Amino acid sequence: MRVLHVSPTDIVGGAPRGAYGLHRALRSVGADSLMLVQRKYSDDPTVLTDGGLFVVARGALRDKLDRLPLRLYRWTRDNWWTVGWLPWRIGPAIERIGPDVVHFHWIGRGAAPIEGMAELQRYPVFWTLRDMWPLTGGCHYSGGCMKFQTGCGACPQLGSRDSADISRRQWRRKQRHWAGIRITYVALSQWMARCARSSPLTFGNEICVIPSGIDVERFRPTDRSTARSMWGLPQDRRVILFGALKSSTDPRKGLPYLIEALQRLAANGWGERAICVVFGADYSHLDLGLELRSVGGIDDDLNLARLYAAADVMVVPSIEENLGKTAIEAMACGTPVVAFANTGQFDIIDHQVNGYLAANLSVADLADGIAWCIENGEREDRLSREARTKVLRCFDVREIARRHIALYETALEGSRASIRAAVTRPAPVEVGAYSSERFGT
Repeated sequence: MRVLHVSPTDIVGGAPRGAYGLHRALRSVGADSLMLVQRKYSDDPTVLTDGGLFVVARGALRDKLDRLPLRLYRWTRDNWWTVGWLPWRIGPAIERIGPDVVHFHWIGRGAAPIEGMAELQRYPVFWTLRDMWPLTGGCHYSGGCMKFQTGCGACPQLGSRDSADISRRQWRRKQRHWAGIRITYVALSQWMARCARSSPLTFGNEICVIPSGIDVERFRPTDRSTARSMWGLPQDRRVILFGALKSSTDPRKGLPYLIEALQRLAANGWGERAICVVFGADYSHLDLGLELRSVGGIDDDLNLARLYAAADVMVVPSIEENLGKTAIEAMACGTPVVAFANTGQFDIIDHQVNGYLAANLSVADLADGIAWCIENGEREDRLSREARTKVLRCFDVREIARRHIALYETALEGSRASIRAAVTRPAPVEVGAYSSERFGT
């Protein structure tokens, strides 16, 4: 069985990295998995694209062109919004690869195959809902807006009051081109599955839940004292960890809630007993009431795992989160997680078992949850064991890969006879035969 994953990039960006991780996990359990991207940044020969710097430049231009219509609105760039008005002739490229199934992932940066989906009905098509874009008129997270259930329009993220704005037009465009198209949607969380089931754009299609997975051998517990020595962190203070991509500009990540919660902790006597360590951006200018250490971006998973292991608690104060990867990684390293009781957090954290779910958007309860996790050493040991156990049970990437294979095989069993009777496919081409001339977008 040949599986082809479609994503704008391979290893740049959280969602594409999630797609790439699944691709590698499928290969590790014996599947013939390939990846087709618009911009390739790895040296992995199983990731296919035009190749070369020209493609990277063209992909960046495509991204900018896709945003041009948004200049007509008061879009603030504080959120992801993809128009998807540029067509991507993806069908011929997929046909040359000759997959048995096609699996779409994140489609931001102008890589939205709205019209192209109709070309692919000879294959079982899967689409992992790494955000809400397939359900909406253009936003990647609705921010609590429910207009995607009724056709969008007057988009609050665009500052629009026009019921016939671009969000309504794009929603109808999706509805027009996806009507009758067979797609199996894979939600990463129960929350995302509920959102998908409430969107008319997915009506009539199967929606299942398979979470993201991580490498549990790479992300594993390390002796805390050793991990702290490696990062130069004090042994005699509690370490509170926070990190997220673009958390200083993405309001979904909840940075203001974290700041206020830590200030409350400092006021309640933790100022000299705890420090906060942040990664992903420089927050050294923030006044938290307790010591703050910013370690910047971390590209190496082993170093990141050691940082998780050095912490007593990880805080993920997101307002909306499909399935927080940092939370899963931290728990795999034996670090309990505190988060708001909302969206995909319920699938990861079991309240007061392997972490703490604070009342949604309650700064006071977020602060109480952090204190609860770090104030009792015996409790902390139990939380650590349970956190690791939960990840081994639910988020091991190899088991996630096997669940995907079972899903693919079920779809193939149901469609193989009719597909083979109707279509004569070209023979699959060896990976080494690909060249820059063969894969145009």
